[in-house]
Amino acid sequence: MSDQEARPSALSRITCVVHHHLAPRVMDALRALEINSVIAENGRTVRRRRHKSRFRMARQVLKTEDAPVDLYRFSVARERAYHVMQAVIDAAGMDGPGHGTIFVQHVDEYVEPDTGGPSPDGLDTSGESLLLHDLSLMTCVLSTTGSGERLAETALELGTGVPTVTYGTGTGMRDRLGLLRITVPPEKELVHLLVPSIDADGLLHQLVEEGRLDRPGSGFVYCTAVQAGVLDTRLLIGPQEHAASMEQVVAAIDKLSTGTAWRRRFSTDDGVRYRLQRNHREIAIVCAEERSGVYVDAALQAGAGGATSSRIRKLQTNTIAAGDAARERCIISVPEPAAERVIQAILHAAPETPDWIDSLQSLITPVAYSYQPSVRRR
Repeated sequence: MSDQEARPSALSRITCVVHHHLAPRVMDALRALEINSVIAENGRTVRRRRHKSRFRMARQVLKTEDAPVDLYRFSVARERAYHVMQAVIDAAGMDGPGHGTIFVQHVDEYVEPDTGGPSPDGLDTSGESLLLHDLSLMTCVLSTTGSGERLAETALELGTGVPTVTYGTGTGMRDRLGLLRITVPPEKELVHLLVPSIDADGLLHQLVEEGRLDRPGSGFVYCTAVQAGVLDTRLLIGPQEHAASMEQVVAAIDKLSTGTAWRRRFSTDDGVRYRLQRNHREIAIVCAEERSGVYVDAALQAGAGGATSSRIRKLQTNTIAAGDAARERCIISVPEPAAERVIQAILHAAPETPDWIDSLQSLITPVAYSYQPSVRRR
């Protein structure tokens, strides 16, 4: 890349999580919207299923159940974001519990973006009342096998929303805690959870406790802002006893309250057990397969503590472009003062070849937590 510092473009990144059978509807909607480039990732959602018990003493039995989902990420101009989201919501019927999750985040893009077609005139904003505007995205990167399942069950018990689990590989100094004689396996489980912003700190404390993230090498968790979204609240599936499920009641109150603040369950001074880290930044790289190591090495040398890489696919929705292509997505969380230095190091490490890096985005991380040997529990 050029030695001159790149100036970012202000974009909106939309993430959509739907079951496999709804994926064709989403892709058709994106094709109609002229969203040419979409990043797809495989994952699973975790819910509880109610079973009827054979014994009179227990009326029902609850068991966790996984379902395969597709995650789609794509970026659009900010003035298009709500229009695009509304079209996807209508296409996949996401205005009802159980049909998936969709949300938008404002990001800075450092690579020339492909945001699709032009902004339509006379945008229809009638569907914006469906969107919640006080959400945050929790991303938990876990190193212990099976910890993703435990943390997903914790999220279900908290009742905030349906957790999504994906997989990745960790790289960096945090994976080799030599002074503590701990070797952390590279395989990672990532739990993504959309939560009410008002309870973000309290929920993060709960996730640290249940995920045992206060132990060295267990993983880390961070929170990023969400501008708007539709939250999948169908935590429980199976036979129900009433005309409306609890999830439908919650969704109705969300609409009436125009937000999720009414769900607050943690007081401002509740659960002050861990010292949270403030003012970080998430850096997300999408690049050609097997080429992320160049950028991760550059980020580590510039001060990043580590990176988590996931295998993804780049989908071309138009018929002229080539077929799907294998890609990697790397996420790096760094303190705000080091973010620009890390970003520029990544850009300078990229050759003058357009197919080496597709996207380099960053957004603010208001709160995060990772194990620090010098910080003990209060």
